Amino acid sequence: MRASILLAAVLAFALLALLAFSDRGAAVSGPLLTPGDSWTYRTNTSIGGAFYLVGNVTLTTKGGERVSVDGTTYDAVRFTLSGAGTANGTVATQLGPARASGSWVLSGNEVLESAGLKVISSVLDLEASGTLHAAPLAIPFQLSVQNTTTFRLVDDSWRFPLEIGNSSVVARRMNFSEDFRFFYGLQSTPLHTQGSLWWNATYTLEAQVATDTPAGHFDAYRIREAAPDGTYGLFYYAPATGNDARTEAYNGTAKVATSELTSYRYQALEPARFFGLSGTDWAIAGTAVAAVGGAVAILWIRRRRQSRPPGPEPNQPQT
Repeated sequence: MRASILLAAVLAFALLALLAFSDRGAAVSGPLLTPGDSWTYRTNTSIGGAFYLVGNVTLTTKGGERVSVDGTTYDAVRFTLSGAGTANGTVATQLGPARASGSWVLSGNEVLESAGLKVISSVLDLEASGTLHAAPLAIPFQLSVQNTTTFRLVDDSWRFPLEIGNSSVVARRMNFSEDFRFFYGLQSTPLHTQGSLWWNATYTLEAQVATDTPAGHFDAYRIREAAPDGTYGLFYYAPATGNDARTEAYNGTAKVATSELTSYRYQALEPARFFGLSGTDWAIAGTAVAAVGGAVAILWIRRRRQSRPPGPEPNQPQT
């Protein structure tokens, strides 16, 4: 099931790239994260140009904590991850290539160290189900992937604040464990893998770029993350959102995954609130009170006039 394993690997890479947003600094200070900050992305991942995962993924800030990885302790920030979408395309099976359609659901969490906001821990759970259309049969399938990964930072000079043109290599020791299951009909292919390897990448802050997304127009900074095998990612960090406005992943020759920001909440740039209302809310409330007060005053004057006894007709003598 090489194609199915590749599917899981590419999806995991795309999600890690999406979540490790601040691992790719910017020409400004890093985001000021607050519990409750969230970002929702529209994602599109291609597996070998034949199978497509489309849907929405939401990241939510949970808060700060102390985390230990391989004996090294970090001040860190935890994020939760949730997502869902559709799966369509062609996959390899023991029956040969078959068209597949269905849906997927994703959950998990990420922990980023606070100093440079790089991923140090990741737990992802992907569940997918649907139908293999192997004419003349329609066979139900289920896909399950559980991945746990930790990163120990060994050499790291990519930290906030950064300037356009900055470039450095980040060296990390990665430990991972993954359980992969793909069931269809009576066939099953359980697979467990685990290991440890170096995860090195070169980061470059290339340019400031105007970026349009469903969530709006943003001034962003394009950062390239390049691996020795030729794969790379482009990340458009938008300080106004506290995260990336757009991400793109390439396998060296073609684009294999994209994500675009569709909505977000970044409390650091929200208006200050007083008794639960922003300054704009108070201004609107004040205008409404003034309008109501004016209406009441007019009504009171009218009623006063209506309650007065009628006086003599003009030009008529009083008796």
